[in-house]
Amino acid sequence: MTTVIAPTNIAILKYWGKAREGYHIPTKSSLSFTVKDLFTKTSVDASKGSGKLDFKLNRKKATAKEHSYVASYLKTIASTFPFVNNYDYKITSENNFPTAAGFASSASGFAALLKALVKEVREFGDIDDKKLSALARLGSGSAARSIPSQGGFVKWDRGSGEDWEKDPVYSSYALTLFGPEHWPELRIIYAIVESKEKKVKSRAGMDASVSTNPLYQAWVNYEEGLLKNDMIGAVGEKDFGKLAPMIMQASNNFHSICLGTYPPIHYLKKKSLSIMDSIHEINDDGIKAAYTFDAGPNPVVFTLKKDEHEITKLLEEQIGKENLFRTRPGPGPRYV
Repeated sequence: MTTVIAPTNIAILKYWGKAREGYHIPTKSSLSFTVKDLFTKTSVDASKGSGKLDFKLNRKKATAKEHSYVASYLKTIASTFPFVNNYDYKITSENNFPTAAGFASSASGFAALLKALVKEVREFGDIDDKKLSALARLGSGSAARSIPSQGGFVKWDRGSGEDWEKDPVYSSYALTLFGPEHWPELRIIYAIVESKEKKVKSRAGMDASVSTNPLYQAWVNYEEGLLKNDMIGAVGEKDFGKLAPMIMQASNNFHSICLGTYPPIHYLKKKSLSIMDSIHEINDDGIKAAYTFDAGPNPVVFTLKKDEHEITKLLEEQIGKENLFRTRPGPGPRYV
């Protein structure tokens, strides 16, 4: 048996839409921070067989849908590595944070699964981070960003159309731009507004946005420019005053794309909007915090060490201390 702990990641420029169906190649590049203390722990026990799968998630037998996700992923991997079909698998996976609530549980889940699989089944041999990131992408796009061993600030490059035609599997992958030690003062606070599963899954939501929102391509073009010209530079310079407004605007723009989808998708709740307002109010006298929301109602708030206590107190007053997870950028996956 092989066990891996893989971190989730929080994107400040989101992945939302596929350029190539079946390969999870994104329509645009994205940026994220690997998170230190929120993770998925997955164990894979492989034995010679015919591809049977026994899968448990969060200490329960997986639902039919959850089971199908993993079974489908193993079949996808087998299209590149046929020997995967020659094993039976017992897989157990557990998140230490809410599943399917907009905290990127699929990112850490598929990253942990792949890392454990390639170690457990020795026929894979040595595979570098670039290829592992591309292979993790085939299970869940955002899993590409949870693979780099160094973790920290990660860019998932969409690649180019020419590359997609030549090699659709390995043409799009994520790499670390700055390690977790680059910005030691940065703090990340996860706030749980609602822990139940979202009604519109990310896969269905992004497909709908691509096909029905007339502003989608303009958003893609805008964010590619923002990534290249502004965001990476702000992180490199550790300029929180410059980075924070971009993080919040990018989050708002993403949810505007969701709202402009038909039928509209609205992940944010009243409490989500209240937290957004309170952060803008506390920033009136100088930038102290920035929120971002993935496809769910739960904010992830960035701040600096010097303002962490004040921002934590602000959030505690609205949702309670027990609903907060404080962390910082951290390393990538590790074997247990």
